[in-house]
Amino acid sequence: MGGFRSNRFARAVAACAALALLATPAHPLDKVKISTFQANLCCFTVYVAKELGLFEKHGIAAELIYGTGIQAANIMISGSAEVGAFAVEHGVAVAARGQDVKLLVLNEQLPPLGLIVRNDVPTPNADKPYPAMVRDLKGLKIGISSAGASTDTTLQYLLREAGLDPKRDVTIVPVGDPNTMLAALKNGVIDGAMAVEPTQTIAVQGLKIARMVVDVEGGGAPLFQQYAYNGMFVRSAFIKDRAQVARGIVAAVIEAEQAINDPARTDEILKVGAATIKGMDPALLRAYLERYRTIFRPVATVQAIENVNALLYANKLIPHTVPYEALVATDFMPKEFSLPKTH
Repeated sequence: MGGFRSNRFARAVAACAALALLATPAHPLDKVKISTFQANLCCFTVYVAKELGLFEKHGIAAELIYGTGIQAANIMISGSAEVGAFAVEHGVAVAARGQDVKLLVLNEQLPPLGLIVRNDVPTPNADKPYPAMVRDLKGLKIGISSAGASTDTTLQYLLREAGLDPKRDVTIVPVGDPNTMLAALKNGVIDGAMAVEPTQTIAVQGLKIARMVVDVEGGGAPLFQQYAYNGMFVRSAFIKDRAQVARGIVAAVIEAEQAINDPARTDEILKVGAATIKGMDPALLRAYLERYRTIFRPVATVQAIENVNALLYANKLIPHTVPYEALVATDFMPKEFSLPKTH
């Protein structure tokens, strides 16, 4: 009888030990600082990966460090963060000047940008083919997030496409993040904006104080129909020394994008939006996802990187173009993207 009890006790101890092993990660999570933007749909993939525990699933304890405009890139380049979620334009620009940055995966392909104007601004060329409608901006005050940000480079590119001089024909006004950009539009500080989501969705569909001139997000300008807008950047040393972590970042981003692209998970994604995109009505976010969710794809193609180079070179922001292989960590960049089965 005593032996039976001893065996039963031993089995109970073994079972408890097994449960403890299941409850405790086999390895501690790798701590990684990621520079990104706050309350901005250009980095929605990062928020989803963070809020749904996808970084942790792949062994990463991610700490988000926020910046605006080109700050997100500078935080990573300065070494204050190991990973940066920022515009591919910024990655190309610094790479062209000798900085060591490598693109692991895209957070989204098309820019979440829209050129909008207040409803009281005349737009006689609105129904004409691109880029005629951009000429209606002549003489106006147009808001951007900050000088050198993608809102700035995209606006200047569209202006030049329309034959306008960004320095003489319009007044470009840095107004900050989406919340301050929206306030500047509402209060008449600016006539229009190269808006970044959720600004244009709130202004056009929510408050109904503005209308779209060029839907860049929807591929309204030819250059942006195949593009690489925002991605996860690291240094070459990070890839060499922490390759498994780099693969975990890629895997977390892909899973986040699959979740965003899955209509069956819309309610779950809306909860992430409510927690991270402050000031955006859930109904507007739902409408946004239904229209634009397919821009959240991880693959950067050769043509997409060439188009980023074309924009920067046309704006005289880089001395030379940066080849795909020089910018992209080709061993990590996904070659294809499988949509969820419920799509």
